[in-house]
Amino acid sequence: MIKIIESSCFTFGKSVEKTNQDAMLAPKTIAGGVFFAVADGVGSYKGAELASLSAVEYLNQIESVGHITDYTTVFKDILNKIKELSQYDSAYERASTTLTYYFVEPRGLHIGHIGDCRAYVKQGKKLKQLTKDHTQHQKFLDEKLFTKSQLKNVKGKNIITTAISQVVSMDPSNYFILIDDLELDNDTLSLYIMSDGAHSFWEQSPRFSERTMDSVTKMSASLQRRIERKGPVDDYTFVACKLQFDRPFESMF
Repeated sequence: MIKIIESSCFTFGKSVEKTNQDAMLAPKTIAGGVFFAVADGVGSYKGAELASLSAVEYLNQIESVGHITDYTTVFKDILNKIKELSQYDSAYERASTTLTYYFVEPRGLHIGHIGDCRAYVKQGKKLKQLTKDHTQHQKFLDEKLFTKSQLKNVKGKNIITTAISQVVSMDPSNYFILIDDLELDNDTLSLYIMSDGAHSFWEQSPRFSERTMDSVTKMSASLQRRIERKGPVDDYTFVACKLQFDRPFESMF
């Protein structure tokens, strides 16, 4: 059995003058597990906010574990929802979104991912990134063309290489991580998803006090203050929850 013992989330636009193109699914229980997500509309295309909202609305209607973990169907169905937008307005033909979602069940973590939102897990006093960005920068790293330090001066950090879209090749990733392979803290696990407008500030200084890191609520508030103090550079979204696992773990399948 899994219980949500603490959760926190926020989503804000870069400025009050512009539409927030991020969307989020707050942590919810489903089929004995916990489900949450962040989608980031691709801002260079009209209808980005509708694309991200379509993704989250689709996920919110899922009721079965088998559906959640059928990644191919999930991403294709969301693409079909986005295609419907262009039936109402041809200007929405290029509407696109990234998406990262968690489904947590007693055996482990399922992650569906496309784009550059990031899934993290707290391990000790740090957050461990579990997803790999689908960006030009990450492609340079994978091809060993640059090191991380060299990429600080190379353009392309925010250029994504895939998304849920009619106009680019859709190449999502999925992950499954066993609970037994993770470090639990008194049978609890803290999980996070951040859009790039949030994790860009986190990675600049990936630390808070131990007391703040022990609470997803306190961390959420601290990160929001950090972003707003320095000034947002993009829409910023954060979803997190702290889960209690009752042992022994039993498979749901």
